[in-house]
Amino acid sequence: MNSEIFIGYDLTDKIRKEVDKDNVFVITDTNVVLSYGALFMNARHYVMTAGEQSKTLATFEKIMEKMLETGCNRKTTVIAIGGGVVGDIAGFVASCYMRGVEWINVPTTLLAQVDSSVGGKTAVNLGYYKNIVGAFHLPKTVYISTHFLYTLPEREWTCGVGEIVKTAFLSKKVYNLMIDGQDKLMERDERTISRAVRECIEYKRAVVETDPRENGLRKVLNLGHTVAHAIEKVDGHKRSHGEYVLMGMLLESFILKDKLVDGVYEEIVEMVNKCGISVPDFDPVAVAEACVKDKKNTNAGISMIIPDFEKSRETFCSFDELHRGLVLWKLSR
Repeated sequence: MNSEIFIGYDLTDKIRKEVDKDNVFVITDTNVVLSYGALFMNARHYVMTAGEQSKTLATFEKIMEKMLETGCNRKTTVIAIGGGVVGDIAGFVASCYMRGVEWINVPTTLLAQVDSSVGGKTAVNLGYYKNIVGAFHLPKTVYISTHFLYTLPEREWTCGVGEIVKTAFLSKKVYNLMIDGQDKLMERDERTISRAVRECIEYKRAVVETDPRENGLRKVLNLGHTVAHAIEKVDGHKRSHGEYVLMGMLLESFILKDKLVDGVYEEIVEMVNKCGISVPDFDPVAVAEACVKDKKNTNAGISMIIPDFEKSRETFCSFDELHRGLVLWKLSR
């Protein structure tokens, strides 16, 4: 079953109609409740502490207990209102509660709107390892209301732009938009935002429909993510996920430079630099060791993606190759 997706500038009335139904349970966080709490305070709800540190089995258990205490049943619809962390954990709760209930996703950050809102991947972290425990569970409905984006702090905005930059090297349409419009996107130009969100969702939805459980084509969406997750772990989640994705793209494209089409590495560097991202100092051994534990790996080695638009594909490298590349990147700075 595919998700029904609504996109518009202000979909508050549609969202309120869903929240006001009898048998719903809203999951949100402390950031969202400050600005938009009036939207759902009369419904059964759980407010988690905002941030990656809440994406745990402990939070998952607390939400389940609250649902049981408030009389939720197999007909209850879970509604996620928040960013990617809220969507990930709410979707995972929905996939497990009484063996699975329907859920609705209302993403409120740019990253969530262009990335996690339509993929159906739901998960929590285990220790410092991201998304190790989870399930595939598509939302019944997704409401992409771009008015939420204008209250985002600058770091969260850059986080979302990072995911759009990633998609630009997988989709020609997004690439063409970013070549002409990255500066406008950074300035939060309304027309550019709307186009970027629509194009990213269109691309990701097509990929997910072709490969819903990430057995083939969908793996290209992991561009930059192997090293990104590793640096995120080593850095202690101090920055936003989208910032780490930009760092991962920078480092992976450097390591894979000999396999890339001419000019792609330089274009990645240019787009990442426009986002104002700098890679923190890191231990190449620690990052390489974290990459080894990435769930995308196989017996062939450490998984990374070669960006080449419709011909993007998975490749593998050994620990030694990855470590050498990370060392060389540091020496080149």
